[in-house]
Amino acid sequence: MDASKQTNLKREPNPFIKANFISKWLFLWMHSVFRKGRREELDASKLYEHLPGFDSESLTRNLQPHWEKESRSKNPSLMRLIFRVYGWQFVPVCVLYSLLEMAIHSFQPLLLGGLISYFAYGQTTVTKESAYLYAMGIVLCSLVTSLVFHPFMFHVFAVGTRVRLACAGLVYRKCLRASASSGEGLGALAISVMSIDLSQFDLTFYFFHDLWKGPVEACIFGYLMYRQVGWTSLIGIAFIVMLIPLQAWAAKGAAHFGSQSAKYRDERVKLMNEIISAIQVIKMYAWEKSFGRLIAAVRQSEVKAIRGSMSIYAALQCTNMISKISLFLSLIAYVYVGDLVTAKKVFILSSYYGLLNDSLLHYWPMAITTWAQTLVSARRVVEFLLQAEKPEEESCCRDNPGLVLDAEKPKPAQSGRLHCVKSESKCLSFRKVSASWDKSSMKHPRKPHIEGISFHINAQQFVGIVGNVGSGKSTLLHAILGEIELMQGRVEIHGRISYAAQQPWVFQGSIRENILFVEQYEEQRYRAVVHACQLDRDLELLPRGDATVVGERGISLSGGQKARIALARAVYRQADIYLFDDPLAAVDAQVGKLLMDKCFHRLLAGKMRILVTHHVQLLKTVDHLLLLEGGELTQQGSYEQLKDVITRHAALDLEAIEADKQQVKRVLSQVDRTSKLSKGEMEHPNADPEEHGHAEQQLQGAVSYDTYKAYFRALGTPFLVCLVLSMFVLARGCQALMDIFISRWATWEEDRGYDSADDYEATRTKMVTWYTVLLLLTLALFLLRTFGFFFMCLRISLTLHDQLYHGVIRAWMYFFNANPSGRVLNRFSSDIQNVDVNLPQAMMDSLQFLVDVVAVLVIVAIANYWLLIPAAIMVLLLYLCRALYIGASRSLKRIESLTRSPIYSHTNQTFHGHSTIRSMDAMPQLEHTFHGHQNTNSSALFLYVSANRAFSFWTDLICVVYILAVTFSFLVINQSFYSGDVGLAITQSMTLVIMCQWGMRQTAEMENNMTSVERVLEYAQTPSEPPLESPSGVNLAAEWPKAGHLRLCDLRMRYAPGDEVILKGLNFESQPMEKIGIVGRTGAGKSSIIQALFRLGLNEGTIEIDGLDIGQLGLHDLRSRISIIPQDPVLFSGTLRFNLDPFGEKSDESLWSALEDVKLKKHVASLEGGLSCHLKDGGSNFSMGQRQLVCLARAVLRQNRVLVMDEATANVDTETDILIQETIQTKFAECTVLTIAHRLHTVMDNDSVLVMDAGRIVEFGAPHKLLQRKDGALLKLVNQNDAATVKFLKKIAADSYRRRNQRDSLTIPEEQLED
Repeated sequence: MDASKQTNLKREPNPFIKANFISKWLFLWMHSVFRKGRREELDASKLYEHLPGFDSESLTRNLQPHWEKESRSKNPSLMRLIFRVYGWQFVPVCVLYSLLEMAIHSFQPLLLGGLISYFAYGQTTVTKESAYLYAMGIVLCSLVTSLVFHPFMFHVFAVGTRVRLACAGLVYRKCLRASASSGEGLGALAISVMSIDLSQFDLTFYFFHDLWKGPVEACIFGYLMYRQVGWTSLIGIAFIVMLIPLQAWAAKGAAHFGSQSAKYRDERVKLMNEIISAIQVIKMYAWEKSFGRLIAAVRQSEVKAIRGSMSIYAALQCTNMISKISLFLSLIAYVYVGDLVTAKKVFILSSYYGLLNDSLLHYWPMAITTWAQTLVSARRVVEFLLQAEKPEEESCCRDNPGLVLDAEKPKPAQSGRLHCVKSESKCLSFRKVSASWDKSSMKHPRKPHIEGISFHINAQQFVGIVGNVGSGKSTLLHAILGEIELMQGRVEIHGRISYAAQQPWVFQGSIRENILFVEQYEEQRYRAVVHACQLDRDLELLPRGDATVVGERGISLSGGQKARIALARAVYRQADIYLFDDPLAAVDAQVGKLLMDKCFHRLLAGKMRILVTHHVQLLKTVDHLLLLEGGELTQQGSYEQLKDVITRHAALDLEAIEADKQQVKRVLSQVDRTSKLSKGEMEHPNADPEEHGHAEQQLQGAVSYDTYKAYFRALGTPFLVCLVLSMFVLARGCQALMDIFISRWATWEEDRGYDSADDYEATRTKMVTWYTVLLLLTLALFLLRTFGFFFMCLRISLTLHDQLYHGVIRAWMYFFNANPSGRVLNRFSSDIQNVDVNLPQAMMDSLQFLVDVVAVLVIVAIANYWLLIPAAIMVLLLYLCRALYIGASRSLKRIESLTRSPIYSHTNQTFHGHSTIRSMDAMPQLEHTFHGHQNTNSSALFLYVSANRAFSFWTDLICVVYILAVTFSFLVINQSFYSGDVGLAITQSMTLVIMCQWGMRQTAEMENNMTSVERVLEYAQTPSEPPLESPSGVNLAAEWPKAGHLRLCDLRMRYAPGDEVILKGLNFESQPMEKIGIVGRTGAGKSSIIQALFRLGLNEGTIEIDGLDIGQLGLHDLRSRISIIPQDPVLFSGTLRFNLDPFGEKSDESLWSALEDVKLKKHVASLEGGLSCHLKDGGSNFSMGQRQLVCLARAVLRQNRVLVMDEATANVDTETDILIQETIQTKFAECTVLTIAHRLHTVMDNDSVLVMDAGRIVEFGAPHKLLQRKDGALLKLVNQNDAATVKFLKKIAADSYRRRNQRDSLTIPEEQLED
C-alpha cells in the first residue's frame, strides 16, 4: 500500500554494526547521533537502517512454526512459547548479573563501616593504610555497578523488542486471516493489542532478575546485620517483611485497576473510531452532545479505575520512608537494650536497610506486578491469536501442481470448498450450499443466510445475480470467496478470482497505487482499464492525474469515483473469474451503460463474470441470471426466460428507467485537498506526495514553557498547584533534618560528653523523643505531598481529555479530511494514556529528584564545605551531559511516536479492505509493508533506547567520580571530622549514583511525555465551528421552519480557508413545501449545496429558510431542524433504539411506528431484543438496503419541514426504492424536499429541477418547462438515455406538471397559468 515510499528509502547502515566491543560497551558509538541531535532537529529521514537482529519479517517467520505448535496444545500460553524460543538469550545473563549485584551490595556497607570506624573518637585499631583501602573498595564497588548495569539492561531491551516485533507480526498475520464474521471491533482490538499489550514486552524483561533477587538479599543482609547489632536488627527486617503482603495486595489491586482501565480505554477508543469515521453524519444530525455523553460516561469509568491504580502508586511512592522507619525501630530497640549507638553501626544498618528497601519493597513487587501485567497481556494476545480464521479450503494445486497424478484423480468430496487456481478448464459450481454468518454456538442454532443453492457456471459466461435487499446476494459472493463458513454443500472454483466489494475500499496512496494494488504496472493494460472504467475524465480533472493522493478510506473522492477505482482494481488484476458486488450502484445511467459495454463485455470478454446488481434492465445481455429470494435460489435461466419474474423486482414503470441514476457523494473540492500543488511544483510531477499537507507534523524543539503553563492551568486553581509543590520542599527538608540528627546523636554517644548516668539517660530520652517526632512529621508530609500531587494530575488529565474531545468534535469538516483517523485516534489512545499515567509518574520523579539533589549537596557541604567544589563541577558536567542528550532524545522520542502511527493506520486500513485483500491474494505484499513500518519504528526505538542508556551510563560515571572525591576528601584534608558526618556524607553521595541517572532520565521522560500534552493541546485548539446554540438575540420559534421556504442569495462556499470556491454565487428561491430535484454531472457541486445548507463548509452570501438567515443560528438549532438521509447509511454499534433516537426523547410507540413506515417493523420484531437488538460494527448485521431504511426512519422520527436526500437509493433494490419514494410522498408531503441527483425518473415528477454545472446553477424550473428548451441542460441529461426512456421521462414530467396545475388552478386564476 502506501509504505513503499517510506520503507524503501536507502538508509545508512547503523553505526552499531561496525562499532567494536569497547565502543558498544561504553556506548561511544552514539556520539555521532548526539552530535547530530545537538546541531539540528532529527527527523525520520535521518534514521539508520534497522539492525538485522530486529528484522520484523524474519523474527515473525522464526516464531510462526513455534506458535503453530503451541496453539495446538490444550491451553496455549504465550509465556511458555517465549521462554522456549528466547529463554536462552536472557535467563543465563540475568542470573549472572544478579549474583554480581548481590556480592557488591553485601560488601560495600561493610567497607563503609570500616572507613567510618577510622574516624571514631579515640580509636586506634584502624590504620591510615587500611582506611585508604576501605575507601578504594567503596569507590570500586560503585564503579563496577555502573560499568555492568547499563550494558546488561541494553541487552535485555533487545530481547524484549525482538519478542514484541515477532508477536506483532503474528497479530498482523492474524488480522489478514481473521474470518469476516469474527465479531465486531476486531480492528480496534488489534490496534489496542499492538499498542498496549505488546509494548508491555519492552519493559517486562528488565525486571526478570528482580523476581528472586529481593528475597535472597534479605537473607544475606539479615545475617550480616545480625553480626553487627545482634537480634535488634531483625526487628527492622521483620517490619519490612510484614509490609510485603501489603505490597502483594497492592500489586493485585493495581493489576485489577489496570485491566479495568484498559477495558474502558479500548471501549473509548473504539467509540472515538466510530465517531471520527461518521463525523459528517453526526454533525448533520446534530448528535455531538449525545456522543459526548457516551464518551464522558466511559471516560468517567476509566478515570475511576486510573484513580484506583494511582492511589496504589502514590502509596508505593512513600516506600523510601520505610527504611527510615526500620532503622528507627532497630535503633530504639538497641538503645533500650542498653547498648552504645556508634556511627559505624548506624551507617552499616542504614545502608543495608536502604538496599533492602529497594530490592525487597521496590523492585521485587514491581517485578511481580510487571510480570502479572505481562501475563494478562500475554493472555489477551493469545485470545486474539486464537480468533476464528477464514474457513479452511482444499486447494489441489496451490503449492505444487505437479504432484497430483492423473491416475489417482481425487474423488470429489461431499462438502467444503475447493479452489484450484491452475485448473485447465475454468468453471464454478455450487452443490446444495448453505452458509451462515453466525458463529456456531451451543445456545443458538445458526440461521442459514443462503440455503440449498446449486448452479454451475462455465468459463466464458457472464452471470447476473438479482434479488431484493437482504436476499443473500453478497453472502453468495462471500461463499465463492471462502469468507463465510459453509454449513453444508460443496463449492468448487477452478480459476483465479478477482473481486470488487460492495463498499468500495480505497486506501491511503495515489490513485495509480490504488488501481495497481499488488500487480505489476503494464502501461497498455493500465490505460485500457482506466478507459474501460470511465476514469479518463476524472483523472484529467485532478491536479496530479493518477498521482493524486487519496486519503484513508478515499476521503477526497466522490462515491462514484471510489466505486470506479475499486472496479478498476478488480479489472486490472489478471484473473479467470471476476466477481462484482453492485459496482453500478454509485454511477449514473450513462456511465452504467458504458461500463457494461466497455468493461464487462469488451475488456473482460472470454472471462467468467458474475455481477450482482439492482439494475435489472442492464442484464439483457448476460448469459445466465440467478434470482435470489430470502436466501434461496428461486429461479435461474436466461433474461428472456425470467423476464416476467424479474420485472416484479424491477421498476414498475418502463424498463430502462432503473438505470437513470446520477452519482455523487460529497465531492470534496473535486481537487484532492490533501495534495494541493502550487504552481512551482507543477513542473515536478514526481514530487513525493508525502510532502503535501499529508504527513503528520513533527513538533520541533524543546517543549515550551507555555505547554507546562497550559498543563497546570487546566486545573483552574493556581493556589493548589503552589501548595502541592511546596509540600515537596517541606517533606524533603524534614527528612534531611532527621538524617543529620541521627549522625549527630551517634557522634554524641561516641564522644561520651556527659556528666552523670542520670544526665545521660535524660539526654537519651530527649534524643529518642525528638527522633520520633521528626519521623512522624516526615511521614505525614510525604503522604500529603504524594496523594495531593497525583490527584491534582488526574483532575488535569480529565480536563485535558474533555478539551481534546471538544476540540475534535467541534472542528470543521476540513480538519477530518486532512487528518487520517489513525492520527486522530493516536491522540485519544497513546497520548491520553501518557497524560493519564506516565506523565504524573515522570513528573513526580523529576520533582523528587530536584529536591533530593539539593538536599544531598547541602548535607554533604555541612559535613565538609570543601566538597562544594567537586559538587559544582559534577552539576556542571551533568548539565552538559543532559544538554547533549536532550536534543537527540526528544527528537528520537517524537520520531518513534510518528513512526508508530503508520503501523496502526495500516492495520486499520487492512480491516476496512479485508475481503478485497484476500481475494486479490495481496496478503504477502501487505505483510511486507507492515514489516516495513515495523522496521522503521524499531530503528527509531533502538536509537532512542541507546540514547537513554548512553546518557545514564555517562551520568553514572560522573557520579562515581564525585563519590571518589567525597570519600577520599576526608582522608586527604588534614583536619579532624566527626565519624557521623563522614558516614552521612558518603552514604548520601552514594545515593546520588542511582538517583542522578534515574532523575535526569525522568526529567527527559517528563519532557517527552509533555509532548503528548502538546499534541493533545494542538488538537484541543483546532479552529472550531460557529457556536451550537443561537445567540440570545435571535428569536427562534419552536416550530421553525414552518413553511420550508428556501432562498439562496449569492451563495459562495469553500471547504477550507484558502481553498478555491466550490459554489460560485448561487441565487434561487423555492416555494414553501416544494419538491426540488438537484441534478448535474459528477463534481458539479450538487453535494456541496447540502454542505452549505448544513454549514459544513465556509459559506459566504446568505441562505434563508422562512426568511431567517441560517448564518445567524446556532449549528444545533439549524441542523436539528433539517432532516438528512445521507448517501452512505451510517449506523453505530449500540442498540437500534440508540441509532434511531440517541437522546432518548421518543417513546417506543413512535419508534415502532417509524419502523413500520419504512417497512422494517417485521424484520426488527424478529430480531433478538427488538428495539434493543445490538448492532455490530457499523451495523454490519443489517444489509446495505436495511441500513438505508434505518436512516429513513430517523428522518421520519424527526418530523422536520425540510428534508434533504443525498442519493439515498444507491444500494437499494427497486422494491425498497419504491418504498422510500412512497414514504417520502406520504410522510413528507407537507415538507420541502431537496433530492440530490437520484435516478432521473424520481426527480422528473418533482415541482422543480435545479441543474448544476461546475458550481453554478445552469437551469431552475419545472422539469416539463425545462424540457421544452431547445438546448437546455436538463434535456441533454435526459437525452443520454435510449429513446424509450427519453419518451417515458418526458411523459412523467408532463403528467406531473398537468396534475400540479389542476391542483393549483382551484386556487389560482386562469390567466396566470398562461405564463
